[in-house]
Amino acid sequence: MVRANGLRSSTTYRYELWIDDQAVRNPRQSFRTFPVPGKPGRFSIAFGGGAGFVPERERMWTVIAEQRPDALLMLGDNVYIDDPKHSTTQRYCYYRRQSRPEWRSLIAATPTYSIWDDHDFGTNDCVPGAAIEDPPWKRKVWRLFRQNWVNPGYGGGEAQPGCWYDFTIADVHFLMLDGRYYRSREGRPSMLGTAQKGWLFEQLRTSKARIKAIISPVPFSPGVKPGSKDTWDGFAEEREELFALLEEQQINGVILLAADRHRSDLRVTKRPDSYDLYEFESSKLTNRHTHPVVKTDQLIWGYNAKCSFGIVTFDTTKDDPEIQFEVVNIDGQRVHSHALYASDLRRGR
Repeated sequence: MVRANGLRSSTTYRYELWIDDQAVRNPRQSFRTFPVPGKPGRFSIAFGGGAGFVPERERMWTVIAEQRPDALLMLGDNVYIDDPKHSTTQRYCYYRRQSRPEWRSLIAATPTYSIWDDHDFGTNDCVPGAAIEDPPWKRKVWRLFRQNWVNPGYGGGEAQPGCWYDFTIADVHFLMLDGRYYRSREGRPSMLGTAQKGWLFEQLRTSKARIKAIISPVPFSPGVKPGSKDTWDGFAEEREELFALLEEQQINGVILLAADRHRSDLRVTKRPDSYDLYEFESSKLTNRHTHPVVKTDQLIWGYNAKCSFGIVTFDTTKDDPEIQFEVVNIDGQRVHSHALYASDLRRGR
């Protein structure tokens, strides 16, 4: 990791990378810094999951780059490994993606943040339990994840491994969740585990940001994976504990982003004693496999015709800050959009 100090906000910088006295050529060797932290700003993020290695669909990374998002959020199943016991397999799956020029060009100019899900942490729908060192492959997978993703944090570090952390762009607070390392069904089921849940609740209680984005590898919305306990439906008490906290502490401005289902959905969970919770889910970046759009009362729109990703544009410079949700497919076509305002995310609006 290289740390550069003294950079100005909202400014484009060019750089060069040299390895063994040889310049690494890349047409996108520049980046733009974020707006002033804690102040109103306008920016966009791209996000998604479900990025299995499919050579003819690696052009997706070029399509994302052409949107020029200020950041990219990879929300799990970022590579498909399904072999937590063998580090060589994991390294191969990461390096296969990192060798692609489309991917390298995208991340050369786009700040990239990541969390994992089942296929890049363990195996399909895995529930490894609450223990730190059991199964024994957990810590090894975590250390290899750290070698391949440059994030602001990695859970509680060596004492409490994980991939949760937070960061801020302008006055929007992003809370990235780890839905696998401590997932357990023993006693009262928990997706987050004690340490992460305590961290998340404290972050929400103390956040001064106008908008708070809670970002999960699996959807919060009920019924999106019928008959399965792999989403937050399998941890309904913990989900309700989180949503009740927002009401009890009068925490306004919360939106939800998620991945896992191989499609792009916008859904809304009605809360009778508070504001509605909007969830934007997208997880078919490059995958061949597609999930049908599940029609529930919460569905605003769903899309699964082609690979796609989400774009979220925040404009908190407005008197009523605006959030724009958009689905963009692998051909660069905008297929759905929805505008949301901070006034929609307040109790008693």
